Amino acid sequence: MFIGTKQKKCNIVSLLLSDTYGRLKEALMYLNNLQSFFFGATLLGLVSFVACEKTVETNKIVPFGTKVELGTAESVWFGADTLNGVEISIIAIDDSRCPIGVNCIWAGEARVQFNATQLNSDTASFELRLPTAKKDTLSFKLNQNYYQAVLFGVKPYPSAQQKNAKSRATISLKQLASN
Repeated sequence: MFIGTKQKKCNIVSLLLSDTYGRLKEALMYLNNLQSFFFGATLLGLVSFVACEKTVETNKIVPFGTKVELGTAESVWFGADTLNGVEISIIAIDDSRCPIGVNCIWAGEARVQFNATQLNSDTASFELRLPTAKKDTLSFKLNQNYYQAVLFGVKPYPSAQQKNAKSRATISLKQLASN
């Protein structure tokens, strides 16, 4: 009889232990799911922050006459706001200037293709070139207003060691007096 009671106590203890082990296992699975959730939420927040930061950076508004530096597929609004301003977008930068430290037959040139757009208006496409270190200027009309675009430079200057550098153009836009 004493042995039977001892056996019953062991069965009850083993039931309690197995139940505790099961609950512990469930708690650990819950924590793993919670960790996965927090990791996913953190990753999503980081990606959202980076995407928002880029949107803010490429859609900036600057006064007419300000020099700005842009790369391919970047844009900037010149003027007081987007309703009255002009958006300049760089479509392509082609830099065929002779790299530093290389003997070339032709000095080459840097070409920058732009689009100029006003809200509720047509888009003007144009190209400015830098055959040397001088600036290039172009005047154009958009929606009854006259503008002057200036290309001051393209960086970095080509180098034999640095072949795939991302080019950036320094530009400015002025609003001219209407005739």
